Amino acid sequence: MTREQGGGARFAIDHRVFDRTANRAEILAGLAERVPAGATVIARASRTSQHYLRQAFSAGGPLPPADLQLLQRDRPDLDILPLECANSVLEEIAAAYRIERAGPGSNMLSRSRKAPEEAQCLWAAFLWSQCSPHQRTSLAAAWQAWRALERARPLPF
Repeated sequence: MTREQGGGARFAIDHRVFDRTANRAEILAGLAERVPAGATVIARASRTSQHYLRQAFSAGGPLPPADLQLLQRDRPDLDILPLECANSVLEEIAAAYRIERAGPGSNMLSRSRKAPEEAQCLWAAFLWSQCSPHQRTSLAAAWQAWRALERARPLPF
Protein backbone atom coordinates (compact mmCIF):
# COMPACT_ATOMS: atom_id res chain seq x y z
CA MET A 1 0.00 0.00 0.00
CA THR A 2 1.20 3.48 -0.85
CA ARG A 3 -0.36 6.47 0.84
CA GLU A 4 -1.52 9.12 -1.61
CA GLN A 5 -1.81 12.85 -1.02
CA GLY A 6 -5.21 13.69 0.37
CA GLY A 7 -5.34 10.55 2.52
CA GLY A 8 -5.97 7.98 -0.21
CA ALA A 9 -4.20 4.68 -0.65
CA ARG A 10 -2.88 2.73 -3.62
CA PHE A 11 -2.45 -1.04 -3.42
CA ALA A 12 -0.23 -3.38 -5.43
CA ILE A 13 1.34 -6.80 -5.04
CA ASP A 14 4.95 -7.41 -6.03
CA HIS A 15 5.20 -11.20 -5.99
CA ARG A 16 8.61 -12.48 -7.03
CA VAL A 17 10.61 -15.50 -6.02
CA PHE A 18 14.28 -16.12 -5.41
CA ASP A 19 16.30 -18.82 -7.09
CA ARG A 20 16.31 -21.98 -5.00
CA THR A 21 20.12 -21.79 -4.78
CA ALA A 22 20.03 -18.30 -3.21
CA ASN A 23 21.41 -18.18 0.31
CA ARG A 24 20.10 -16.13 3.22
CA ALA A 25 22.40 -13.15 2.50
CA GLU A 26 21.36 -13.04 -1.18
CA ILE A 27 17.67 -13.20 -0.28
CA LEU A 28 18.01 -10.40 2.28
CA ALA A 29 19.97 -8.27 -0.23
CA GLY A 30 17.22 -8.87 -2.80
CA LEU A 31 14.56 -7.81 -0.30
CA ALA A 32 16.55 -4.70 0.61
CA GLU A 33 16.70 -3.73 -3.08
CA ARG A 34 12.98 -4.27 -3.71
CA VAL A 35 11.46 -2.34 -0.82
CA PRO A 36 10.75 1.32 -1.71
CA ALA A 37 12.61 4.03 0.20
CA GLY A 38 11.02 5.01 3.50
CA ALA A 39 8.50 2.16 3.42
CA THR A 40 6.89 0.51 6.41
CA VAL A 41 7.61 -3.21 6.30
CA ILE A 42 4.99 -5.34 8.03
CA ALA A 43 6.40 -8.78 8.76
CA ARG A 44 5.22 -11.71 10.78
CA ALA A 45 7.45 -12.03 13.82
CA SER A 46 8.84 -15.52 14.05
CA ARG A 47 9.28 -17.26 17.34
CA THR A 48 12.69 -18.61 18.21
CA SER A 49 12.49 -22.26 19.20
CA GLN A 50 13.44 -23.24 22.74
CA HIS A 51 15.89 -25.79 21.34
CA TYR A 52 17.69 -23.10 19.34
CA LEU A 53 17.83 -20.76 22.36
CA ARG A 54 19.24 -23.51 24.59
CA GLN A 55 21.94 -24.29 22.02
CA ALA A 56 22.90 -20.63 21.61
CA PHE A 57 23.05 -19.97 25.35
CA SER A 58 24.98 -23.15 26.10
CA ALA A 59 27.55 -22.17 23.46
CA GLY A 60 28.10 -18.97 25.44
CA GLY A 61 27.83 -16.63 22.49
CA PRO A 62 25.28 -14.03 21.53
CA LEU A 63 22.31 -14.93 19.37
CA PRO A 64 22.87 -14.21 15.69
CA PRO A 65 20.77 -11.35 14.31
CA ALA A 66 17.31 -12.11 12.98
CA ASP A 67 16.46 -11.43 9.33
CA LEU A 68 14.49 -8.29 10.19
CA GLN A 69 17.43 -6.95 12.20
CA LEU A 70 19.74 -7.50 9.23
CA LEU A 71 17.26 -5.79 6.90
CA GLN A 72 17.04 -2.82 9.29
CA ARG A 73 20.84 -2.61 9.43
CA ASP A 74 21.07 -2.52 5.63
CA ARG A 75 18.07 -0.19 5.21
CA PRO A 76 17.83 2.23 8.17
CA ASP A 77 15.25 4.27 6.22
CA LEU A 78 12.66 1.51 6.64
CA ASP A 79 10.12 1.37 9.44
CA ILE A 80 10.04 -2.35 10.23
CA LEU A 81 7.03 -3.57 12.18
CA PRO A 82 7.16 -7.22 13.23
CA LEU A 83 3.67 -8.45 14.16
CA GLU A 84 3.21 -11.40 16.48
CA CYS A 85 0.23 -13.15 15.02
CA ALA A 86 -0.96 -16.65 15.87
CA ASN A 87 -1.83 -18.89 12.95
CA SER A 88 -5.38 -19.21 14.29
CA VAL A 89 -5.79 -15.42 14.09
CA LEU A 90 -4.60 -15.42 10.47
CA GLU A 91 -7.06 -18.24 9.75
CA GLU A 92 -9.91 -16.15 11.21
CA ILE A 93 -8.84 -13.14 9.14
CA ALA A 94 -8.64 -15.30 6.01
CA ALA A 95 -12.15 -16.63 6.64
CA ALA A 96 -13.58 -13.16 7.34
CA TYR A 97 -12.11 -11.66 4.16
CA ARG A 98 -12.35 -14.82 2.03
CA ILE A 99 -8.61 -15.09 1.52
CA GLU A 100 -7.34 -18.51 0.45
CA ARG A 101 -4.14 -19.37 2.34
CA ALA A 102 -1.84 -22.34 1.89
CA GLY A 103 -3.07 -25.17 4.09
CA PRO A 104 -1.29 -26.64 7.10
CA GLY A 105 1.61 -28.84 6.07
CA SER A 106 1.81 -27.25 2.61
CA ASN A 107 5.10 -27.58 0.79
CA MET A 108 7.36 -24.62 0.00
CA LEU A 109 6.01 -24.24 -3.55
CA SER A 110 2.39 -24.00 -2.34
CA ARG A 111 3.36 -21.53 0.38
CA SER A 112 5.31 -19.47 -2.16
CA ARG A 113 2.34 -19.35 -4.51
CA LYS A 114 0.10 -18.19 -1.67
CA ALA A 115 2.55 -15.55 -0.38
CA PRO A 116 0.40 -12.64 -1.66
CA GLU A 117 -2.61 -13.99 0.22
CA GLU A 118 -0.52 -14.47 3.35
CA ALA A 119 0.69 -10.87 3.03
CA GLN A 120 -2.90 -9.66 2.77
CA CYS A 121 -3.85 -11.54 5.94
CA LEU A 122 -0.94 -9.87 7.71
CA TRP A 123 -2.04 -6.51 6.29
CA ALA A 124 -5.52 -7.05 7.75
CA ALA A 125 -3.97 -8.01 11.11
CA PHE A 126 -2.01 -4.75 10.96
CA LEU A 127 -5.20 -2.79 10.24
CA TRP A 128 -7.04 -4.31 13.19
CA SER A 129 -4.17 -4.08 15.66
CA GLN A 130 -2.37 -0.85 14.77
CA CYS A 131 -4.82 1.57 13.12
CA SER A 132 -7.45 3.84 14.60
CA PRO A 133 -11.07 2.89 13.86
CA HIS A 134 -11.36 5.71 11.31
CA GLN A 135 -8.14 4.71 9.50
CA ARG A 136 -9.12 1.06 9.65
CA THR A 137 -12.53 1.69 8.10
CA SER A 138 -11.22 3.79 5.24
CA LEU A 139 -8.16 1.63 4.49
CA ALA A 140 -10.13 -1.62 4.72
CA ALA A 141 -12.76 -0.27 2.31
CA ALA A 142 -10.07 0.84 -0.16
CA TRP A 143 -8.27 -2.49 0.16
CA GLN A 144 -11.46 -4.51 -0.39
CA ALA A 145 -12.33 -2.41 -3.46
CA TRP A 146 -8.84 -3.04 -4.85
CA ARG A 147 -9.21 -6.78 -4.18
CA ALA A 148 -12.53 -6.84 -6.06
CA LEU A 149 -10.89 -5.14 -9.05
CA GLU A 150 -7.98 -7.59 -8.95
CA ARG A 151 -10.36 -10.59 -8.89
CA ALA A 152 -12.29 -9.16 -11.86
CA ARG A 153 -9.14 -8.63 -13.91
CA PRO A 154 -8.89 -11.17 -16.76
CA LEU A 155 -6.14 -13.76 -16.63
CA PRO A 156 -3.16 -12.99 -18.93
CA PHE A 157 -3.48 -16.28 -20.87
